[in-house]
Amino acid sequence: MSIELTQPQVMLHQMVVDFTDKEVKPLDILIDKERNYPTELWDKMIDTGFLGLTIPEEYGGAGFDVIASSQTIYDFAVRNASMAFTLEGHYKSVDQVLKYATDELKEKYLPQANHRIFGFSSTEPQGGSNVMGHTAKAVKEGDKWILNGNKTMITNGGLAQVYCVLLKTSPTELSCFLVDEDMLGFKHGKREKFIGMNGTPVGEIFMENIVVSEDHLLGTIGQGVEIGDNAHYDARISMGAIAAGITEHALTIAVDYAKQREVKGTPITQLYSIQEKITEIAIAKENTQLLYQEAARLKVAGKSYAKVATMAKSYGSRASYAAADHALQVLGGYGYSQEYPVEHLIRDARALQLAEGSLEKMMIEIAKEVVNEGEE
Repeated sequence: MSIELTQPQVMLHQMVVDFTDKEVKPLDILIDKERNYPTELWDKMIDTGFLGLTIPEEYGGAGFDVIASSQTIYDFAVRNASMAFTLEGHYKSVDQVLKYATDELKEKYLPQANHRIFGFSSTEPQGGSNVMGHTAKAVKEGDKWILNGNKTMITNGGLAQVYCVLLKTSPTELSCFLVDEDMLGFKHGKREKFIGMNGTPVGEIFMENIVVSEDHLLGTIGQGVEIGDNAHYDARISMGAIAAGITEHALTIAVDYAKQREVKGTPITQLYSIQEKITEIAIAKENTQLLYQEAARLKVAGKSYAKVATMAKSYGSRASYAAADHALQVLGGYGYSQEYPVEHLIRDARALQLAEGSLEKMMIEIAKEVVNEGEE
């Protein structure tokens, strides 16, 4: 199904399109080459209120739901996937604070989330998916918790100032804590040098005897796996939106070039080989969009959305990669040049097969869901 936006959502969508066309689109290649966001652009992002999009109005935010946030991420990804990826990392982290934090913690940190970036921290150097094999831990001493360990491969790592961190509270138990970079014992580590999504910093953090009060625990003791899974499923809706945005970006580039490029006086849009590639890109965009929108609709309706969100990420990550490759082929040698954005779309799309769970892990999860449905 295709979601029909409400009037406020339509107004937000138009505002995002206007902002990204003016402020983000012209910087697309520069962001990839510089591996960073211009300070002026980031300041405008905050001033325009994009960080507070999903934060309830009582905490100073705009109070939009996941349908609006995923549409916003899509609109950003059409112009620059890295900025969409940064918003994804922030929104999923804010969602966990909204769902699991105490009222006191919400009062303190949600207003800050309107201007400070949040990140979600699970992966450790020795592995990602096997969370029970992690070693970073939290130990209770009196009415305080002492946090130690390091985390890596964090979306927005280094850019984020507040982190939801999964830590061992016993050998068989994982819990989630909210950690602030201003806390004594907190330190940022190195930034990864990835081949794509270059604007989005992915880094590590170190915790050495950080002391936090009981109210910095998200949810309850031992609820870490649930919170981590919830963050992943929320993120996969956004990943589908990013994939659809990359695919739309590739489609625009391919169509615009094909209309201008001529062979013996005839636009190459008349060639079947070009038509076939444009068609494949267009179908991929529509399918990916339908999947992430359906996952968002299910979440808003309070229904199970994990399977469809995982499908959006799984299908979208492969479809966007293939779409960017089709666009490169349409442009020929120009598509292979770093002077044009197609080559970085391929690199950006490839990241989606790894982030928030590998493509192989997605396949296993979807198959289990489908098999279990068949047995009911």
